[in-house]
Amino acid sequence: MHQVLFADEPMNFEAEPALTSMSAADRWKVLIVDDEKDVHDVTILALKRLEFELRGIEFLSAYSAAEGIALLEAHPDIAVVLLDVVMEDDHAGLAMVRKIRENLKNDRVRIILRTGHPGQAPEESVTRDYDINDYREKTELTAKSLRTVLITALRSFRAISTIHSLHQEIDATQRELIYSLGEIAESRSTETGRHVRRVGEISAILAEKFGLPQPEVELIRIAAPMHDLGKLAINDSILNKPGPLTAEEFAVMKTHTDLGYEILGQSERPLLKMAATIAREHHENYDGTGYPRGLGYADTSIYSKIVALVDVFDALGTKRVYKEAWPREKILEFIRTESGRKFDPQLVELLFANSDEIFQVRQQLGDEQA
Repeated sequence: MHQVLFADEPMNFEAEPALTSMSAADRWKVLIVDDEKDVHDVTILALKRLEFELRGIEFLSAYSAAEGIALLEAHPDIAVVLLDVVMEDDHAGLAMVRKIRENLKNDRVRIILRTGHPGQAPEESVTRDYDINDYREKTELTAKSLRTVLITALRSFRAISTIHSLHQEIDATQRELIYSLGEIAESRSTETGRHVRRVGEISAILAEKFGLPQPEVELIRIAAPMHDLGKLAINDSILNKPGPLTAEEFAVMKTHTDLGYEILGQSERPLLKMAATIAREHHENYDGTGYPRGLGYADTSIYSKIVALVDVFDALGTKRVYKEAWPREKILEFIRTESGRKFDPQLVELLFANSDEIFQVRQQLGDEQA
């Protein structure tokens, strides 16, 4: 087999010392997926002395696409996959590419497709239809060209990983800024900042149970804590009044919904657009008796209906300047009573069906931990 893979370059199969100066954790992980053991042996022989940025290679071997997927699940830090096309069947390798990108959601790993049957997987159609990073016929690969291909793939993986890390840092920073804004709004009314975090987490639970796409679930997790941002513009004497508000004071308090919308609604970014909608609509009622616009269930966004329920649910269980925290049974009784009037009945049923998980979030993010 090695004469086929590296026909124009002699290979030395004598024992050669492996790199021992670094631990496995310091090496780039390369997964070889091929049903022929000779291919594994020759590939390792050609690459085992390779270093990139002072890091050697750790090889993982799979002899079928199923084994390859299992190794990728166990080792999400695999940098490169050297993948055969024809294994269990004529298209096993191509099917594995789909699973890596679509099922595992792994867009970092670099996939180099190697085939000994180019007629069964034409390069033009494969590179067009599959998210791979290189396509090579086994007969065109020499040891030297394989090393070049791998270094290029590792360099690409390093760049992609850096970008991912930056995105994660930006996302984490953005989330902390958003939580901080929400907590500032809550703290002005002497309420706990933990409330806004709980609203975000519980809203995400209900959104997922409702069947919203995962990207929207993640957006509402971050957007929901900004629901009361408009309170930043409300006078402290109204926010912190321990007794009932007068009609005039309540009219001022109600403006926090539109104020929040005005603060957040200037952006075209999906996160802030969702947050603006929630800020404006989270006091609308299912039967159309809420404020500021008296919207009914058909005209209120699902995001706002979720946060409307979660905001009240969590507030009832939280000590405020004007009330003590309610016990679990009293909270659920009130929610049930308001189903179909204040709250969407379908969301109420989802809250009850998942109440243990939801109350666990309240416990984990309890005010005593703040």
